[in-house]
Amino acid sequence: MSEWFKLLRELFRNLNQLRPHIRPNRWLVITALITATSSAAFEGVGIGLLLPLINMLDGDPQAVLAGVIRRIFKTDLPPWLAGFSNVQYVAAFCGMVFLTVALKNGLLYFNQRLMAAISRRISQNLRASLFEHLHRASLGVFEQRKSGEIGHAYSMEAVRAQMTVENLLFIIQRSFLALFYLAFITIISWQFMMGVLVLGAVVAFAGSRVHLRLRGRGEQKRKSQRELFAFVTSSFNGVRVVRANNALPGMRKAFDQMNWEVAEADRRGTLLSNALMPISETIALAGAMLLLVGAYGLLIQQGKLGATQLMLIGFVLIRTLPLMNQISAMFGQLTFNSSGVREALRWLQTPTFPSHPFGKKPFEGLRHSIQFEKLGFKFPNGKEALIDIDLKIPAGKTVALVGASGSGKTTLASLLLRLREPSSGRIVVDGTDYWEFTPEAWHSRIGMVEQEAFLFNDTIENNIRFGCPNATKEDIAKAIRIAHLEEVIAGLSDGLKTMVGERGTMLSGGQKQRVAIARALVRDPMLLVLDEATSALDNESERQVQAALDAARTGRTSVVIAHRLTTVRNADLIVVLDQGRVVEQGTWAELAPKGGYFTRLLEAAQKGRLE
Repeated sequence: MSEWFKLLRELFRNLNQLRPHIRPNRWLVITALITATSSAAFEGVGIGLLLPLINMLDGDPQAVLAGVIRRIFKTDLPPWLAGFSNVQYVAAFCGMVFLTVALKNGLLYFNQRLMAAISRRISQNLRASLFEHLHRASLGVFEQRKSGEIGHAYSMEAVRAQMTVENLLFIIQRSFLALFYLAFITIISWQFMMGVLVLGAVVAFAGSRVHLRLRGRGEQKRKSQRELFAFVTSSFNGVRVVRANNALPGMRKAFDQMNWEVAEADRRGTLLSNALMPISETIALAGAMLLLVGAYGLLIQQGKLGATQLMLIGFVLIRTLPLMNQISAMFGQLTFNSSGVREALRWLQTPTFPSHPFGKKPFEGLRHSIQFEKLGFKFPNGKEALIDIDLKIPAGKTVALVGASGSGKTTLASLLLRLREPSSGRIVVDGTDYWEFTPEAWHSRIGMVEQEAFLFNDTIENNIRFGCPNATKEDIAKAIRIAHLEEVIAGLSDGLKTMVGERGTMLSGGQKQRVAIARALVRDPMLLVLDEATSALDNESERQVQAALDAARTGRTSVVIAHRLTTVRNADLIVVLDQGRVVEQGTWAELAPKGGYFTRLLEAAQKGRLE
């Protein structure tokens, strides 16, 4: 039993954490609670009217009415209600029963619509929060998770969280109705009500064992679905590798196993869930029959309860038992789906970036220099990627970062772009710590081209305009011209409206890079960061892209990460990195004949051994 209470505490703690997503709809929630209470109240009134109606059918209708008024209003029958025929009294009570039931059903329908609206809006708010939070999460979140886990959380777990909210609202609505039924039984016979409470405890205890197992089944299903979703996403992202290595049979075998585990977890959960209501109903019905037998022997034969009252209690009990079963079954679904709430909340609690807020200063542009002061960076696993970097990038100059793989070149560029947060030291722009600038102001003045250009499955025009929606046609045309993209677009039947496919697969590597260059240039950046933008291209594509990059760098401050050292021969400053430290700085003419680390890099490159 302690495990069940532990489950309850955890469940309500998780639901309590959903409050920020419920708060915008609090008036809907309040209205839903009011309509649920009112609906249950009218149900109770309707049932309450049945007892005097039954007594009217078996006795004097006017006397019965007078007795009801005396008990409720503590007064005699008003003169204007006297003198009617028995049929009219009975008809009036029948009309009141109909009216209360009709009002109950109207309020119940309105309440169900409100609960559906609440559920939809909470789910909408939850998805929006996940989208916003994950786009502000640290890059480490994406680097340490499987590619499909986030998609699974956003789709499957958000849906299960919505189902959890629906289950909870259903339980609340049915609980109000059950409470009014129980209150009605209490009014008639508190002794009988004590027996009902004992019966409820027995049903709850029996159901608790199933609820605990359902919780485990729900957790197992969540894990199995997450693994399957991640596996499927990974397999499609690497479909070229799968086919080239004839790995489909092995992938299919692994998929079949994971798919079976999901189906098996769902089957076991469904079996338990389907068994919950028959078990509860059987126990409840057996207990109800015992209660009626006991009430007849201990209450009716002792003169403490009338036969008509017991008949009415039996009627109410018949209405109550299905409610108890529904609540028990829905609570089982609640425990089964609650892992979706835990998973969604877990993603909402991932570290955000940066750990301290951005500043609010505007950024007008680089005038003098960018200064790296004792800059250091550690990955979450503790590995040091950069150590005490001291470096000055003069405005309007091209600075090349060179070094073997793993030397820290890309990490340094990521810090400059504010994609990562320094572990120590700082970056100063014209005397101001660059974290003091607003994200919008800083990133709107920076252009980035990576080794493998990422294009969205959209038109060429929209990919160029991405992140700069206010770009004019003249801005786009200028960026296309500088990126040497005019000839490519002219050769496409749909021109700028050509769809590029997922990740730009409808374009060649060189064409994708030039689209990425145009995207970086359309915002007219003051700082251009080029992260090995030509290393993955063939010679002809490299020549074309390099010409575009040379044109793009004109008049701008540029940071170039180079794998092919020949591409940075004309850089104003070459910075040589080794194991996260700056080991040399200078021009090509200064470093090449020096006999230092850069000279060794050149020699390794000439022999094809540079990594």
